[in-house]
Amino acid sequence: MTYGDIASLLPQPSGLSAAAFRRIRARWVGYAMARCPDDVPWHRVVGATGRISPRLAGGVELQRALLRREGIRVDAAGRVDLDRFAWSPSQAWLRRHGFVAPPPLRRRPHGG
Repeated sequence: MTYGDIASLLPQPSGLSAAAFRRIRARWVGYAMARCPDDVPWHRVVGATGRISPRLAGGVELQRALLRREGIRVDAAGRVDLDRFAWSPSQAWLRRHGFVAPPPLRRRPHGG
């Protein structure tokens, strides 16, 4: 998933306009993933174009290695083909895990 994909599952906090929330929500996910415990599969989250995003302590090569170990191709530019490898939760999965099911995630075209 991308940071934005995860962010699209988050409810808008009270006191924050919808426009402001849309602008910053993917960054919030990025901040959380950069500081998450080691048992959270942080390496499965990439930028909107499929590109590996550097973590505070580096980790680009570690993320690339972890993704490759799971059978995910990472190109020389550090990008994952989202059309092929992205995961989108089903409506049933979202309900089972307590999310209000948003519309299905749509892939945006990315250059490359």
